[in-house]
Amino acid sequence: MKKIKDIINKIYCADCLEFMKEMPSSSVDFCIADPPFNVGKDYGSFNDKKSEKEYWHWLKIRLEQIFRVLKESSRLYVFHTDKGIFKLKPVCEKEGFIFHQQLIWYGPNLGGAKIKADWAYSHEIILLFHKGKPKKTGMINAIDFSTTFSVQVHSRPQRNYKEGRDHPAQKPVSLLAAIISRTPGQIILDPFCGTGATLIAAKNLKRNFIGTEINPDYCKIAEERLAQEVL
Repeated sequence: MKKIKDIINKIYCADCLEFMKEMPSSSVDFCIADPPFNVGKDYGSFNDKKSEKEYWHWLKIRLEQIFRVLKESSRLYVFHTDKGIFKLKPVCEKEGFIFHQQLIWYGPNLGGAKIKADWAYSHEIILLFHKGKPKKTGMINAIDFSTTFSVQVHSRPQRNYKEGRDHPAQKPVSLLAAIISRTPGQIILDPFCGTGATLIAAKNLKRNFIGTEINPDYCKIAEERLAQEVL
C-alpha cells in the first residue's frame, strides 16, 4: 500500500483504477474527475467508443475506488455530457456519494465548430457530490467574486494561446483554479489528468496533488508543463 506522503505532487503514467487500488482509504481531501465521455474522441491509447454497458461499468469501478480513497466530508467534481449526467448521477449515488449541485463551464471561444445537434454545444456540465457531511466554503476561499458562481466562463485552450492545446478534451487552468479555490482540503486527486491542468492549478494555489494518466505522451506534456513557472 502506498503512503500518501510519498506519492503527492507527482503525475503517474498508469491506469487510475490500478493506481488507486494501492492508495490507502480515506487519504484524499477531494477529487476532480474528467473521464472520457464515450463520444468517440481520439485519446491515442483509449477506446472512447465502448458499448453503453461496458462504458458505465468501466466508470463505475473507478468511482468505487474514488469513493474509497476520499476522506469523509470530502467532495467529488465530475465532468460529463448533457446526456451522460442522467446516468452518472445515479451511478455515483449508488457508490455512496450525495449529489449537491450542478456547475456549468461555458467556453465562449467556440468559433468554427460544426453544429451536430439542434444547438451548438458551448458548455460542459460538472456534477458536485459530497462524501458524508460537507465542510463549508466561503468567500475567503475564492480567487475573486466571479469564481463563486455556479456558471464559470473560461476560454477554451487553443494552440495559438499562451496555454496551448495538446489534448482533445483539455480544460483551462483558470477553470480548475476556480474549482480548487472554492474547495477545502490540501490533497487533490485527478485520476484522468490528461496534460495536467488540474495539477498546474493545484501547484499555483499551493495545494498538493496526485495525478494519473494512461497515455504516456500526455504524461510527458503534463510533466513539462508542471516544470514551468506558475502559469
